[in-house]
Amino acid sequence: MARLWFSRRTPASVTAALLAAVALAGCGSSSPSSSSNGGGSLPAIVLGSPGIPPVISGLLPYIAQKQGFYQKYGVNVTIKSFQTGTDATRAVAAGQIDIAIMPPAQLIALASQGQQLVALQGQQFPDWVVVSTDSGVHSCGALKGKTIGVDAIGGIRYVALVQMLKTCHLSINDVHPLAFPGNANPQALAAGQLTVSVLHLNEVIDVKAQGKTLTTAVKMSQAVPNTMYEMYGTTKSNLAKNRSTFVKLIAAQIATINWMNDPKNADQVAQLATVVGDTKAELLNSMAQYRALNFWTSTDAALPQTNIDNAIKAQVAAGNVKADKAPTHSQIVDLTVYADATKLVSSTP
Repeated sequence: MARLWFSRRTPASVTAALLAAVALAGCGSSSPSSSSNGGGSLPAIVLGSPGIPPVISGLLPYIAQKQGFYQKYGVNVTIKSFQTGTDATRAVAAGQIDIAIMPPAQLIALASQGQQLVALQGQQFPDWVVVSTDSGVHSCGALKGKTIGVDAIGGIRYVALVQMLKTCHLSINDVHPLAFPGNANPQALAAGQLTVSVLHLNEVIDVKAQGKTLTTAVKMSQAVPNTMYEMYGTTKSNLAKNRSTFVKLIAAQIATINWMNDPKNADQVAQLATVVGDTKAELLNSMAQYRALNFWTSTDAALPQTNIDNAIKAQVAAGNVKADKAPTHSQIVDLTVYADATKLVSSTP
């Protein structure tokens, strides 16, 4: 399968058509692209990342690879890009890849069905916002009856939308979600194919840079506090067999976050981040906001029990998980890998 990379500014209709063609060629697969750091004899891991090109949450592994952190800590990582995090999560559960950046809702739902999935590192603080090119859509309640762009039905943008709607007593049945996979959402908004969409912070900056005036209807960080954004998850069997390799992976990512958070590296970080499709100038702005948000946490595993318990309760309340089948924090989180990875970072010059 040839590698296909779409600019964030490729028209959404073209992107959607290309993605559809790739999906048909791949007989229904996620049509992932991949890149490896060429670690030779080092232990290998295949990591699933959402978005083609990667969305902002897929940036950390990319920078870890480009800056040589994976190789420094002794692991050869191949990054495999999927259209959505849901696709990547399913690939881990099916044994097709080793670890993925997983939407918590998918990890929790699969765990409730008996899949032995476990999170090793997280991203705690969501950057989701619902924005509109219609100035009249300026509140959560104003979303009623609107067509709203998401990534996929059941995908992470969709789940975030469901959670945000609840804060104004709306349900997903009160709106019309429309799927634009991966990075096609902001371009659908910029092209006028959508007037309302669920976007990442950096995508808001990108759409505004294309001349669009946006009104914010709701911010997830304010509307749904103490929630979870994403998790680096694997299967318990894979972790048991390759624990030392996963420790090296997480150590490399901790070191990468430390490097990204250092102000003196801001220019280089912004340049590397252009892989998501934004310009360097836009990313100097958005990456500063991400640092302020503590989007990539360096002080702990970013898998707090309160937040994960809230995510589990939300899935039960939504009817996606049966209460008697819902997993607990201890069943889907392993904090020992992060603890050992932290020690490895401390002992590595």
